[in-house]
Amino acid sequence: MPAMIPVNATDEELLRRMPSEPEALEVLYQRWGGRWAGLIRAAGVSTQDVADVLQSILVEVWQHAARFDRRRGSCESWLFQIARFRTIDFLRRQKPQSLAWSEDVVVTMPIDNSGDVRPWVDEAMARLSERERRVIQLMYYGGFTQKEIAAMWNVPHGTVKSWASRALEKLRRHLSEERRP
Repeated sequence: MPAMIPVNATDEELLRRMPSEPEALEVLYQRWGGRWAGLIRAAGVSTQDVADVLQSILVEVWQHAARFDRRRGSCESWLFQIARFRTIDFLRRQKPQSLAWSEDVVVTMPIDNSGDVRPWVDEAMARLSERERRVIQLMYYGGFTQKEIAAMWNVPHGTVKSWASRALEKLRRHLSEERRP
């Protein structure tokens, strides 16, 4: 009979337990599955394909748990790198037309409870074009690099750099207008 996984087990401990205790993967999924699903949807994966990408993430985590090395970074970073790479791999296998701006993708931004900055950011983001808003969301809330976004959308890296630069300039302008008395 396998040992019971402690509720307060760290992610690193769960990775160490995986070879002998399959329940460790389930606990890890319960902790991270929702965040991974958000990342996957933010990247433009259709809702019906999210489960497939999640499964590929779990398989890789299971197969390579022993490779985690804390000297190279945190467990959280390692897990999210796997999620990012599996998401990118999935998108690369799709036809380029399926990478267009999808209406069913919802990117949630972290809530800032520290003050009244959030309404200004929301209003400034709403003034951006759909493409500009998606680039900013993927970069800053999804954690994707401009190169990864370019690969996902099958466009040149320089194009994404230009979109991001224009979007950031518009945000700066909108936010500075909002702060004027």
